[in-house]
Amino acid sequence: MTSGAEGLKSMRDCGRRTFLKAAAAAGAWPLFNLGCVSKPLAERKARIALVGCGNRMDYGLVPDLVGEEIVAMCDPDPAMMRRRLATLGNLGYDVASVRHFFADYREMFDRISGELDAVVIAAPNHHHALPAILAMRRGLHVYVEKPMANTIDEVRAMVREAKRAGVVTQVGNQGHSGGTCPLLAETIRSGEMGAVTDVWVLDDRLNAMTYRPPPSPPPAGMDWDLWCGGSPRIDYYAAVAGKHGALHPHDFHSWIGYGNGSIGNMGTHLLDMPFYALKLAERAPSEIALLDYMPGCEGSWGCRDTIEWKFPAGAGMPAVTFHWFDGVKDGVPYDQEHVDRIGICRRREYQNVPPRLAEIEKRHGAAFGQLGSLVETEKGVLWSKHVDGTVTQILPKSLKKDLKAAKIPKTLPRAPGFNHVRDFLDACRTGRKAGCDFVDFGGPLAEMVLQGNVVARAGKGVYHWQNGRFAEDAANAFLGKAYRAGWEVA
Repeated sequence: MTSGAEGLKSMRDCGRRTFLKAAAAAGAWPLFNLGCVSKPLAERKARIALVGCGNRMDYGLVPDLVGEEIVAMCDPDPAMMRRRLATLGNLGYDVASVRHFFADYREMFDRISGELDAVVIAAPNHHHALPAILAMRRGLHVYVEKPMANTIDEVRAMVREAKRAGVVTQVGNQGHSGGTCPLLAETIRSGEMGAVTDVWVLDDRLNAMTYRPPPSPPPAGMDWDLWCGGSPRIDYYAAVAGKHGALHPHDFHSWIGYGNGSIGNMGTHLLDMPFYALKLAERAPSEIALLDYMPGCEGSWGCRDTIEWKFPAGAGMPAVTFHWFDGVKDGVPYDQEHVDRIGICRRREYQNVPPRLAEIEKRHGAAFGQLGSLVETEKGVLWSKHVDGTVTQILPKSLKKDLKAAKIPKTLPRAPGFNHVRDFLDACRTGRKAGCDFVDFGGPLAEMVLQGNVVARAGKGVYHWQNGRFAEDAANAFLGKAYRAGWEVA
């Protein structure tokens, strides 16, 4: 294959028709076990393929990968690959060394798996599970952006494969590797704040649509059918100034079968620290309730969700209730006056905010903002803002003083350089587990996030979680999804 940006189109198209024809003749794309065994990389550079080269790959991942060997890029939109080559070039990377470009990751794995050590996946959510499984079955390490998968069944398929393959895995909840996450978890676990009773989570992202925009041609040169993948083919729509972005590369979050709505977009980040602190990977909820919901248009996620999880005591921790609030409050329209083009509420007064949060702010003369997690304990509260907890408030002030005097010991691991991608690469080199590996942490957290998606589709009410399923069959219908032929996840 040709090297460098100028040869991108010929690389992508080389042999593709012959390859796809042969695959079609063989039936569905096989998820076969190639018998590969992963080995630590020691100190050499990791040979990496980038799957999904849109905005998230740009600002969230590429800057931390320039010290490795980027072997391949894969995206059905060649413009995205050109942009990431430009990013690499601006960072001083030799872009001519990127040898392979593909539109279809199934072709990529079939052709060049032997040239790879790892894959970094930042495609839309409906393209998380299949490339991750295909990579693991070839002995490749896998980093996948949040949420881990599009459905709970996909999460479990990925966990099963990670256990079998023994590769290093990491889910992209970047804040987990920051120094604040283990620090706050140690503080909560120490018992110095008293037992945790409730966790209140406020999300200002509204990943929903109240109408389906008119169809328009997809970007020039893009293979739209490949972008749709295993989900039902839908029409592309373009951005409308002031109203919304284009379906690709961002508004996919709004649509069932492609994204996972507001909780899928931000839940992995906002739930991470309290989930970690309270050891919820070691216990399951007993009840999950959808208390309030404002629907979007047909096929869209909702414009408001109020969800509650009840966790019984376990793992040395007390019983706790999680409360999730997103979307616009009752009476506020979801329009460009109140919500910006990527789905963020313009002002907190427009948001669906827990009344309890406002009560605590008034009591302590505090202002917590539009996005974060509030941990309520017997002695006070801890507010952790956004995805990394870099803005933290502990109230009352006397409690903060007591915690400082307690000199709580550091007992939890810290990621190298407090960097999430570096944590993954270090794990690849040493063979240890990454902080958000699929089996022990990333998978259980993803299940909690996606339980919120399930009850949002099942409708208002209380649902009971028993042995990995709901007691109510109406909810179990949304644990998985159907796939177009050739894209099955098993």
